[in-house]
Amino acid sequence: MIDRVARSRATFLGRFPELTEAVDAQSAQSSMVREGDAAVDISFGERRIYGGDACRMSRDQVDGFLQKPLRLIMESPGAGGLVSQVCIDLMLAMERTLKEAGVSELSRGPISAPTFLVVFGIGLGYHLSDLIRRTGARWVILVEPFAEFIGYSFEAVDWSAIFAQIDAVDGDIHIVTDIDPARMVAAIMRHVTAHGAPYLDGSWVFTHYPLWAFAEASKRLHGAAEFAYINRGYFEDELVMMTNAVTNFAQHSFWLLDTTLRRHRPETVVIVGAGPSLDEAIETLHRIRDRVVLFSAGTALRPLLKHGLVPDFHCELENGPQVYETISEAKAHGDLSPVRFIASSTVDPRVASLFGETILFFRDSVSPSMILADETGTMVGAAPTCVNTAIATACRLGFTNFILFGVDCGMRPGTPDHAEGTIYRDIDKWRKYLEKRAQYSIQVEGNFGGVVLTNWVYDASRRLLMELIAAFRVNVVNCSDGALIVGATPRVPESIEIDGPVLDHARLVDELKRTMTHCVPGELLRGDRLLVVRRQAQALYRDLRRLVDGFDRTTADFAGVFNALSDFVRNAGDSYGHMETIPDGSLHALPRIGMFYGCRSSEPGIRQRLFAQFCDEVTRAFDAMERQTEALFEQLAKVVDARAAITAQ
Repeated sequence: MIDRVARSRATFLGRFPELTEAVDAQSAQSSMVREGDAAVDISFGERRIYGGDACRMSRDQVDGFLQKPLRLIMESPGAGGLVSQVCIDLMLAMERTLKEAGVSELSRGPISAPTFLVVFGIGLGYHLSDLIRRTGARWVILVEPFAEFIGYSFEAVDWSAIFAQIDAVDGDIHIVTDIDPARMVAAIMRHVTAHGAPYLDGSWVFTHYPLWAFAEASKRLHGAAEFAYINRGYFEDELVMMTNAVTNFAQHSFWLLDTTLRRHRPETVVIVGAGPSLDEAIETLHRIRDRVVLFSAGTALRPLLKHGLVPDFHCELENGPQVYETISEAKAHGDLSPVRFIASSTVDPRVASLFGETILFFRDSVSPSMILADETGTMVGAAPTCVNTAIATACRLGFTNFILFGVDCGMRPGTPDHAEGTIYRDIDKWRKYLEKRAQYSIQVEGNFGGVVLTNWVYDASRRLLMELIAAFRVNVVNCSDGALIVGATPRVPESIEIDGPVLDHARLVDELKRTMTHCVPGELLRGDRLLVVRRQAQALYRDLRRLVDGFDRTTADFAGVFNALSDFVRNAGDSYGHMETIPDGSLHALPRIGMFYGCRSSEPGIRQRLFAQFCDEVTRAFDAMERQTEALFEQLAKVVDARAAITAQ
């Protein structure tokens, strides 16, 4: 036993040195129960985890689990977010191949794909080797919030042998030690993302011993997996964003908000979202309006205008035509000429003309920013909602004191999900639009206690707000009766008082402008940047075709294509002028669809046929994307030339 303990500890020390130190430093709240030299249980006072023979119980538990396993199964390729035409074309081609081969039914889950095993609880560890072997998982994520248990497991199991199992299949073991369910799930998903979201399909989820945090994390993990599996960003959307950005730069004068650090400002900023608790804050907003800088976010603009509250700044993030439609409708309720519009450069080019002045920024990760931003920097933390945009841009402008109203990031059970006066409450078209998309399946702690219902978009918004608050070290008061935002102080709206004189808003705006760059139409498009990347796009698609053509069509190596394309994008650097960011989302989605079909067939011949069809379709997709990219740059060249002609007159 002494040799096994030494081997296990040495193995852990080599792979997890910081965790091993934590195990050694842990003040034990429990004790290990032995029978002779054998570790048989863990005791918390009078309570035992296993109730006897841990080895036998673990073996029986694994047997029972495998008879009725809990797995994360993606029920259709549509779970990956089939919004891209090239992805839809691939799906239809794969289904045609199956039909031609006489295959009418596939396995519900993947048969041959490498996948994850998530284990809630290490305990003494007797279950691990058997569980890894019998599930065939390549990547194992172990969640154990009690570091002392890991130390106990050194006596019970040989960790060097467990790691050898994983090394033999070129896998990996990750260990999560958080006890907070939300942080558990976030850590699990970080490890998943590092290996690739497509491998989530078919993942195993095993709970070893009962713990409230495990139960909550397991419940949340299903939603997090579905959210991660959805393809965010796709080829056609990037074409829209490139078109919008170049058109905005060509047609409008605007102020460019870069990521330069600015001097802190003393004024209080009020951020208004469209959450239902905004209804209770209108009186307070009227009372403090003259002493604060007012930012409205997204659909909060309309109820503010209806109540006679005109913001200093209005923030938008999305690139679709609905932004223009909703703001055009909101304009009927108030004058927007005094309002400064803050938006991603990818916003619909028609929107800027609705406001008095425009401030644009480069949104992080999207293709126009990667291709055109140069040294100006991209705005981190401005997604996924307009509230995130408002706080991220206000922080970059130098503000450090914030009050949040209507930033609910969800809703109380039994209440509407948006404030009165929003288009989602007042206009039937938009009410139906939201009903098709609104699902609130996650429960989180409320800002004033109790339970708040949210979804993965709003919960991601809330978590990124927490990160912004911590990163910028700003002071935030949250008057919203929604989800708790850690780092923001809960206060009821009626308690808010703003000391000091009435603000000179015109002077404040002039001071802010002096920290930004004013751009005239066409200024950011001068030079040959678009011409250069147009040529680099041709090289990009040529090399993508070569990559797929290099695969042996008889191998049915769907995962190999996914890994190769992921590595291609990851290692592209500046080889293609960041042109790979245009097809990036679809480059990850295409092999995901191929894996969905190819890894569910037990017949080698069928898998080969599917893989050959998959490679052909992916090559055709590259051809189609190259044609559309060339058409995009042809269109962009006309936009730039038209601006140059106007400037020359």
